[in-house]
Amino acid sequence: MSWEINRRSFIKTLACGTTVTLSFSGLPLRSLSATKNNNKSGGNPAWAPIPGKANQRIEGIAKVLGQKIYARDYHARDMNGWPDTERYLYAVRTDRNNQIIDGYDLSALPPELQPLSIIDENVIARDRMSIAGGMEKPFFVKAGHAAEYCGQPVAMLIFEDFQTYRKAKQILQFNKEIIKYGNIAEKQGTTKYSPQNTYVRNDETGFNYVDVSENYDELLSEITPLIENELSSDKWTIFEREFHTQATDPMFMEPEAGLVWFDHNTGKLNLVLGTQSPSADMRNIAEIFELDKCKFKLSAIDLMACYPGGGFGGRDDSFFPRYLALCAAYSDGPLRWTYDRFEQFQVGLKRHETNFYEKIALDNEGRIKALRSKFVMNGGGRMNLSPYVADVAAMNTNNCYEIEKAISHGEATDTKDLIGGSQRGFGVPQAVIAIEALLDEAAHSLGIDPFDIRRKNLLDQNSKTITGAPILKKLQINKILDKLEKHQLWQNRTVRQQELEKSGLKYGVGLAIANQPYGNKRDGMYGSIEIGRNGSVTIHSPYIDMGNGAATALGLAPATYLGRNANHINMGEVALFNRLELSSSYEEYPNIFTHALSKFGLIEDEINGRYVKARLSASSACLSAFHQFHVVEQAALTLMLETVLPAASLIWNAELDLDSVSWQEGKLITEGRPPLSWDQIVAVIFEKGLPSLTVVHASYITEFVRMDFEFSNTDMNLPLDFIAMGSSADNLSPLDRSNFYYPPEKKERYGHSNFAPCGTLISVIIDEDSKKVKVEDCVTVLDAGRQICPEIISGQYEGGLAMAIGYVLFEDCPNTPAGPGNGEWNLDQYKIASLSDMPRKPELIILDPSEGEKTARGIAEAVMCPIPAALLNALSMATSGHRFTKLPVTENDISEVLS
Repeated sequence: MSWEINRRSFIKTLACGTTVTLSFSGLPLRSLSATKNNNKSGGNPAWAPIPGKANQRIEGIAKVLGQKIYARDYHARDMNGWPDTERYLYAVRTDRNNQIIDGYDLSALPPELQPLSIIDENVIARDRMSIAGGMEKPFFVKAGHAAEYCGQPVAMLIFEDFQTYRKAKQILQFNKEIIKYGNIAEKQGTTKYSPQNTYVRNDETGFNYVDVSENYDELLSEITPLIENELSSDKWTIFEREFHTQATDPMFMEPEAGLVWFDHNTGKLNLVLGTQSPSADMRNIAEIFELDKCKFKLSAIDLMACYPGGGFGGRDDSFFPRYLALCAAYSDGPLRWTYDRFEQFQVGLKRHETNFYEKIALDNEGRIKALRSKFVMNGGGRMNLSPYVADVAAMNTNNCYEIEKAISHGEATDTKDLIGGSQRGFGVPQAVIAIEALLDEAAHSLGIDPFDIRRKNLLDQNSKTITGAPILKKLQINKILDKLEKHQLWQNRTVRQQELEKSGLKYGVGLAIANQPYGNKRDGMYGSIEIGRNGSVTIHSPYIDMGNGAATALGLAPATYLGRNANHINMGEVALFNRLELSSSYEEYPNIFTHALSKFGLIEDEINGRYVKARLSASSACLSAFHQFHVVEQAALTLMLETVLPAASLIWNAELDLDSVSWQEGKLITEGRPPLSWDQIVAVIFEKGLPSLTVVHASYITEFVRMDFEFSNTDMNLPLDFIAMGSSADNLSPLDRSNFYYPPEKKERYGHSNFAPCGTLISVIIDEDSKKVKVEDCVTVLDAGRQICPEIISGQYEGGLAMAIGYVLFEDCPNTPAGPGNGEWNLDQYKIASLSDMPRKPELIILDPSEGEKTARGIAEAVMCPIPAALLNALSMATSGHRFTKLPVTENDISEVLS
């Protein structure tokens, strides 16, 4: 069965029955061309002329030359079809959360600086504007109520032009008289965001989250006491501590910014945004207009997704796009909104302030017999992804270790504090700090070498995680430990400590390892490759490059099967993929599910040719190398099978298969025939009307869904679940598929199945007089699997190191009246790690892939995760065994210990 894909865009049906067309695009390709040649020719791209190797980042030249690639760069005049007149948006924000709001007063603005429009709680209630998906709490504080969090707006103001906006902002921003505060609000009890999950594993009774699914929650009360008994037993030595880590800002290069135009004539909402999750943003924005009798009739949303200027979770489900879209309806033209750093500190998503507790029981040889942990993350005044971050922390409390009896709980609290969100590591840094600090303490207390105590407990191929899931890929943790143990930084630590003591300096070296998971329990991904008439190769991907180099890595993916890298890459592209109308929900297409499922629970092609197991996952920093690279590389394979091989067969007048050809110096070769240039092949592709565009989809649930696909000259089983090909986006046709293989449903309970192990040694010097801490050296050993672009891995490591040093020693967003919630914080108060705080020559050692491993691992977050724990262990050595359990570790903290 096949069906023709038409030009219908993706449709969202709102609760009121209205349908809204959602369309998306990435940056114009000219913005990402490294040279003019790339834009006009299909020759080898200047950014990567050697197949599979990058000379520079694909967007590097554009960034250096200041081309428009960030949302902040764009104005209405840059957008085709938009009016040139541009309005400016400003938020009047609360600077406290403990007092009733009596109202606000804009009389401080002279008549010439008054806003064109004022949007507040009364206005949107009058106009029937809805709370957007996932927000739950009101857009605005209204009179008689206290703010849900510092920075919650009381009103949004639209100004006529930039000069008016700038002058008005100077009057409003730090003016304590604009918002009228009244009585102190009654304190409310702390509530929790849902879900809150507890993971219990007891191998003696065969109980764990994976194997006991039907009555798991009911049995917890029976199993938990058995483990608690182990943790209080006199047989074992117990180590336990409470930890506190602070809220920190992601401090990305570009504060959030956007441009929007609501065309009142057509009902179309046009946006330019730097976002990590464009598809989710648009669905949530559509819900603002979903109520019956809403004043504004939304017909379509079109988004151009720009480079976000930094992300790593800090823009994942940000509320910035929702406020901007809401206010667009009240503007008579394009509306521009750009946070300054004060605003970003006040309301931007933070790494959670976290209180966590961990207790481990060990035998005399240092083997972990039982564990209990609890992670409580301060979610702040918006839910965001907070409960899921807490869940990941709980799920990874065992880190690199086999623990047969464990209890771990994760929850996020609903407070009035700074808004927590997903940040680099997604809860794993806290989990690693807990167990690595306790194991280090146990090693010294029990007289066991810190490396040996870790080796005694390591996960291996026969191990299970805390959920009861098996380890699916080989973890080279032992090799990581071997490399670190033999390194001179460890071998010379005692001698170095004695040398520095003579100069009044304290010295310590810390060790930690981490097993960062990447991916979710089910991940869906799209990829597309297009061959132009001039031979250019263009990649289309819905994924967002948030500073992790994803665009560059994906640009190398075609080389495996097409013998060349991409000339262009279009990130944040969703419209092309939405045309496929794929669904992972039975409910989306109820009328076509007229047949019973097979005994394996499969959705056969005759039931629904559009069903895939997981449609589209959010852009996570660690997903590009494994998930996204896979799907683009497979797209290249489909073009090789359906387009390049048939073209070559016509030229050579020979039957060909994949094994009979190869690429050599950019030419296709086979035995007994003259080499074919790329231009020769492309000419035949377009002369014969062979497919020049392929769009593919893959689903991953601990392994890729697989199917047989029917190509013109062969059938092939591929780790994909959908392929459509054609000469353009207007005439794509799916390939027939059969022999579906879906992973067993049980695997969806694994939680995580892929890991990137990483270990770090880090040394610190403490000046006894100033109490300042200096990070002297750092060496990290990483299992990255297949290296796609080693230079990007190195860059990720250095960025992760800087972020980790700042996390432990400097950065702090206190949830106090004097903290950034008051709107007065900038880099004068928030210290980040600078070049002088970095070790002079940080060293990264990347292991060769384990035997048989052909894929990359997600390492963008992994390279940070062991460093905070290693730093704390280094500080312990430098301070004669003191255990710091609260971040950041300040000079005052050091002084108290050394005094």
